[in-house]
Amino acid sequence: MKKKLKQSETIEIKRSQISLNPFNPKHHSDKQVTEQKKNLQRVGYLGGVTWNETTGNLIDGHRRIKALDLINKYDGTEATDYTVKVEKVAFDEKQEKEQLTYMALGNTKADYELVAKYLPDIDYTYAGIDDYDLSQIQAFLPSEPVTVEAIDDFITTDEPEKQGKETKVPTAEEKKAAVKEAKAAAKEKAVSDYKELNAYITISFADAEEKRLFCELAEVGEDATFIKGCQVLELIQ
Repeated sequence: MKKKLKQSETIEIKRSQISLNPFNPKHHSDKQVTEQKKNLQRVGYLGGVTWNETTGNLIDGHRRIKALDLINKYDGTEATDYTVKVEKVAFDEKQEKEQLTYMALGNTKADYELVAKYLPDIDYTYAGIDDYDLSQIQAFLPSEPVTVEAIDDFITTDEPEKQGKETKVPTAEEKKAAVKEAKAAAKEKAVSDYKELNAYITISFADAEEKRLFCELAEVGEDATFIKGCQVLELIQ
């Protein structure tokens, strides 16, 4: 007999029963929480928050809860308390930390090539795609299509066109050569665009305090998610 897979239980509890996990490896900036709030207001609360009944701590869904707090103006008092749907589990502290880490770090890397295929069909500003994501997706975006106009631009005649003179019709060989040249130019432009957008590097900190110290040295806000390379170079020179 096949063993039944253990599942979480979907229940509704009060926000006051939920504690933000002090060991959460994910640190969401104010900007990220605000973007989450906008997304909730746009499409609604889709659930997926995992709550440990044993400790009262969240295992997954911190950003969503913080965004819901903003929407409900929750300040920890009974007057602003609200009901939220969660996935209830019952883990000991060891299991909680293991699953907290798994949820934060064990996620599969995004398939940027797949996203590039349907990117034209969506508004990426609604999809949580940041500048770094765009730089990665750009590598998989198709080159500009070779159009009739592009081919015409590459076909030239030895004589300047004169009024009333019949336009020269390009031969099959000229068209073939023009297509090849137009494709090469489109590819070169795509590579150039990619190099420009790929001028990024990710800096990782051991904890929030390290990031705070860096932001202080760089004279940027603690919630900053982007810094110009020239600012970093000024710090190390």
